Amino acid sequence: MKPLTAQTLLDLFSQLREEGHNLSKITINYRTNHYSDVEVCTCIEEDLFDEETNNELRSLVLMADILE
Repeated sequence: MKPLTAQTLLDLFSQLREEGHNLSKITINYRTNHYSDVEVCTCIEEDLFDEETNNELRSLVLMADILE
Protein backbone atom coordinates (compact mmCIF):
# COMPACT_ATOMS: atom_id res chain seq x y z
CA MET A 1 0.00 0.00 0.00
CA LYS A 2 1.51 3.34 -0.98
CA PRO A 3 1.29 6.45 1.23
CA LEU A 4 -1.43 9.02 0.72
CA THR A 5 -0.01 12.22 -0.80
CA ALA A 6 -1.05 15.85 -0.44
CA GLN A 7 -1.75 15.88 -4.20
CA THR A 8 -4.20 12.99 -3.84
CA LEU A 9 -6.00 14.88 -1.06
CA LEU A 10 -6.08 18.08 -3.12
CA ASP A 11 -7.52 16.18 -6.09
CA LEU A 12 -10.20 14.62 -3.89
CA PHE A 13 -11.12 17.97 -2.31
CA SER A 14 -11.30 19.59 -5.76
CA GLN A 15 -13.57 16.83 -7.02
CA LEU A 16 -15.85 17.11 -3.99
CA ARG A 17 -16.10 20.88 -4.45
CA GLU A 18 -16.88 20.46 -8.17
CA GLU A 19 -19.68 18.05 -7.19
CA GLY A 20 -21.20 20.85 -5.11
CA HIS A 21 -20.09 19.82 -1.63
CA ASN A 22 -19.32 22.58 0.88
CA LEU A 23 -15.81 21.67 2.08
CA SER A 24 -16.12 23.90 5.15
CA LYS A 25 -18.86 21.57 6.44
CA ILE A 26 -16.91 18.32 5.97
CA THR A 27 -14.91 17.19 9.00
CA ILE A 28 -11.72 15.13 8.73
CA ASN A 29 -11.66 11.98 10.83
CA TYR A 30 -9.07 9.27 11.34
CA ARG A 31 -9.22 5.61 12.29
CA THR A 32 -6.47 3.02 12.20
CA ASN A 33 -8.76 0.44 10.54
CA HIS A 34 -12.44 -0.15 9.75
CA TYR A 35 -13.15 -1.38 13.28
CA SER A 36 -11.31 1.22 15.37
CA ASP A 37 -12.88 4.26 17.00
CA VAL A 38 -13.02 7.51 15.06
CA GLU A 39 -10.65 10.31 16.04
CA VAL A 40 -11.68 13.78 14.88
CA CYS A 41 -8.66 15.56 13.40
CA THR A 42 -8.37 19.07 14.78
CA CYS A 43 -5.22 20.27 13.04
CA ILE A 44 -2.62 19.53 10.41
CA GLU A 45 1.05 20.44 10.83
CA GLU A 46 4.32 20.14 8.99
CA ASP A 47 6.05 16.93 9.98
CA LEU A 48 9.31 15.84 8.35
CA PHE A 49 11.75 17.62 6.04
CA ASP A 50 14.41 16.16 3.75
CA GLU A 51 17.62 14.99 5.42
CA GLU A 52 20.04 16.80 3.11
CA THR A 53 18.89 20.43 3.32
CA ASN A 54 16.07 20.32 5.86
CA ASN A 55 14.17 22.68 3.52
CA GLU A 56 11.91 20.38 1.48
CA LEU A 57 8.76 19.32 3.29
CA ARG A 58 8.32 15.54 3.05
CA SER A 59 5.26 14.89 5.21
CA LEU A 60 2.32 16.42 7.00
CA VAL A 61 0.66 15.02 10.10
CA LEU A 62 -3.03 15.11 11.01
CA MET A 63 -3.58 15.36 14.75
CA ALA A 64 -6.52 14.84 17.05
CA ASP A 65 -5.15 16.96 19.89
CA ILE A 66 -2.95 20.02 20.25
CA LEU A 67 -0.44 20.51 23.05
CA GLU A 68 -0.88 23.87 24.70
